[in-house]
Amino acid sequence: MTFRDRLHYNSDAGTYHDGDMRYIFIKPEAFMGVALEMPEELRPAIFEAMARTVMLNGGKSAEAYKNRGARDPDALLAVIRETAGQLGWGKWHIETGSDRLTVTVKDSPFAAGYGASDRPVCGPIKGMLAAVSGMIFDAPTVVEEVTCAAMGANHCTFVASVAPGDRP
Repeated sequence: MTFRDRLHYNSDAGTYHDGDMRYIFIKPEAFMGVALEMPEELRPAIFEAMARTVMLNGGKSAEAYKNRGARDPDALLAVIRETAGQLGWGKWHIETGSDRLTVTVKDSPFAAGYGASDRPVCGPIKGMLAAVSGMIFDAPTVVEEVTCAAMGANHCTFVASVAPGDRP
């Protein structure tokens, strides 16, 4: 069952849920506008805060997907890839290696919502990949956004690898 099939709208409450997880719809420019409203020197900290909170809270969603049957790495990555698109997080392509994931995202809503930048801005994707890659490798990981559409690239590219000193 896909995310969209599981999503339930309660018109009396004005809420969307996937099981006990609540979701909202928000325009990317409204969400990313929070960072744009802050002084330039604070924006890197905002992107890192986005990554940390999505790692924690998005990680709970990934754990729920895993518990619903996506136990092996390929199954979990398939659910994440499908759900990301259905949430409007762009089209994800995931390549796996023994200790690294490379994820290409076309049409990142975060890059589109932020606009032109001299630094990567897709903290939420970075955070989700930190949570998921930690589950895949059963070890702490480091995630880097190596290309960003906000910086003029055709797509955003992320590399998640097992943290130094934590290699299996």
